Amino acid sequence: MQYLKKLPLILLTVFITISCVKKDKTGSQTSIGEIVLDTSFAGARLNKFQKIKEGKYVGYVLPENEPINSSPWFAFGLKSEKKQQIELQLKYGAYQHRYVPKLSYDKINWKPLESSKIKIDIVQHTATLSLNISSRKLFVAAQEIESSAKTYSWIDSLRLSLPGLKKVVAGKTVLDNDNYVLLHENENVTNSVVFIARQHPPEIPGGTIGFKSFFETVFSDSELARLFRQSFNIYSFPLLNPDGADLGNWRHNANGVDLNRDWIEFSQPETQMVKHFLEKKVKEGMKIRFGIDFHTSYSGPYLLVLDSINETKTNKIIPDWIAQIEKTTNFKVQARRRSQELPYCYNYFFNELGSEAVTYEDGDEIDRTIIKEKAKSHAEELMKVLLQKKIG
Repeated sequence: MQYLKKLPLILLTVFITISCVKKDKTGSQTSIGEIVLDTSFAGARLNKFQKIKEGKYVGYVLPENEPINSSPWFAFGLKSEKKQQIELQLKYGAYQHRYVPKLSYDKINWKPLESSKIKIDIVQHTATLSLNISSRKLFVAAQEIESSAKTYSWIDSLRLSLPGLKKVVAGKTVLDNDNYVLLHENENVTNSVVFIARQHPPEIPGGTIGFKSFFETVFSDSELARLFRQSFNIYSFPLLNPDGADLGNWRHNANGVDLNRDWIEFSQPETQMVKHFLEKKVKEGMKIRFGIDFHTSYSGPYLLVLDSINETKTNKIIPDWIAQIEKTTNFKVQARRRSQELPYCYNYFFNELGSEAVTYEDGDEIDRTIIKEKAKSHAEELMKVLLQKKIG
């Protein structure tokens, strides 16, 4: 400690280190000067927090492990008994800023921080935010916060009006938490579709908002949806990576593995769960006809689809679906072909189950109303195409 006495007083700053891995799920609430920092909730992440001088702070946003793609997730709460404007610089280390910060007072209603209150430095890998802090806690996050509890609460509320929808524990996560599948099955029906959501924790726009709208459309009371549910069994994994979501991970599960690169090796309990469940259904006589894996990307929206060679071997559900969307809606579909050798989820469906499948990508900052409208229309057109195909 002797060397500290030789430093200028301005460098003797208050320095706090906060663990982002909350094994007891309680996190922490810490006072730093006049600011109270909250990382006690599921999905929170801010590795370090430092007061530089009055009104100026630095936060460090670090990944759960490396290597990892550049998708720095942050989520924390701030409050102060004294109403004040502060400057908070987020430092991402070797990574670049990606998400427009979202603000909320209740973790339900969110709005993006105004562009005039964000300064991004691509050389220093920082983003400096201007924030108004008061005694009312302000939550700041890379995207809307969606904990596992919130997703499961949404499921339970739907089941109240859908008695045919079952929530079943299909397996356990790395941290031994329950992992669920939603089942809607019909007697003497073998044709089935599968929906998988949120393998990557921060991908809320497509992985949660888009998925929920798509799912709610399929389970709506419309004549089309009722007919579809009578004709197809529906298996849905609404949150494949609950551990990662609740830990505030950038990309991975609790073992530090990218689940959407694990569909050949199946080294993780979450992907093993899906494989075992679906292959058991196939042995029971179910025919998986279509699969969708819901994601979000910086450059979305788009669909990842089968490569052109393998598309010739299919019932052409994907091209007909895309054509139907563009014919009947204002949405244009950007389809990107990928090699069938890549260890992605949708490739597993085709390579191992003989099913057409896509990765459904939305964009980080697409208007949430548009995300919901697009998912609704895409769900409606997919149901029409699958019913028209009369797959037997």
